[in-house]
Order: sequence, then C-alpha cells, then structure tokens
Amino acid sequence: MWKLPLWFGIFVLLTACKSSPHQSGTEVQPPESLPAATEVEPIEPIEVKEPTFTITSITILQADLINTRLKLSLKIDNPNTFPITLVSFRYELYGDGSFWTSGREKNLAIVPARGSSETGFEFEMNFIGMKRRLLDDIIAMKEVHYRIAGDMELETDISQIPGFRLKFDFSGKSPVKH
Repeated sequence: MWKLPLWFGIFVLLTACKSSPHQSGTEVQPPESLPAATEVEPIEPIEVKEPTFTITSITILQADLINTRLKLSLKIDNPNTFPITLVSFRYELYGDGSFWTSGREKNLAIVPARGSSETGFEFEMNFIGMKRRLLDDIIAMKEVHYRIAGDMELETDISQIPGFRLKFDFSGKSPVKH
C-alpha cells in the first residue's frame, strides 16, 4: 500500500517538470525578432609620410664684422591626408661646406593636409674663430650650397597619431638675398 502514494508522488513531480513555465505577464521575444547587433567598423590604419623641406632663401638682415643676422626661409610640403604642426625644429646649418650655426626653433608652422607652408626664422652667425673671408663670401654670394641636419617634432590633431620625431639631413642651393 505504501507503494501507491510513492508512485503517485513521482508521477506528480514528473508532470510538474514537463509543464510550461508560469507566465509573469511579460512577453519574451523569440531570437529571430530581436534587432541585429550593430557592427563596429574597423578603424583604417592611417599612413604617415615624412614632410619634405626646402630652404627657399637666406636673407642677410645685418652684416657686421663679428656678428651677422640672417633669416632662413623654409618651405614645408605635407604629403599626408591630415594637417601637421611643426612644434620643434633643431638644426645645424652648413653653407658651402662650412659650419654656420645651430639652434632650436619652436612652433614654426601648421601645414595643411596635402599642402605646403612657408615659415622662417632668424639666426646669428658669429665670425669669431672663423676666417674673415667667409663673411665676405656670404655678403658677395648670389647663391649658397647649404646642408641642414637635425631633428623635428611634429604633432597632428588626430588622436590615433601621437606626436612624433623625425631626423632630417638635406642639402640644396638657395639664393642669398641682401
């Protein structure tokens, strides 16, 4: 006799487990009607190209026996698809094979994307320890063969491209203006 209530209890438990869950009044959407997850587009890598520089002219501002003030005009070409800012420009300048001067300039130019910008800075040449002939040659020159070497710090306004440093060493010919 005790077997009958045991079988009845097992039967009730099994049917309770198989019945549908109690509805709470909120409807659950089937998976096919849920909105699709939005896809995040991958970020395209941005190629960074080195800008190019050209000295467009060297102008004599004041020529004295010991010190001569000059202005160097510099053209910067930006091949990139974003603007760059020339934050710092450390240089050594050579003219016709002789060391002329060195220095550091700051915040020289903002160069537009795929564009160019001209900037300039003044510097002083001290002729103590140099041959007097060098000053005479500079004053008499119509053109100078230059070499400029150093490094520059560039920044962009793009968060994916942090500021970066580039070394440079280029040469060419430039007119000397009086």
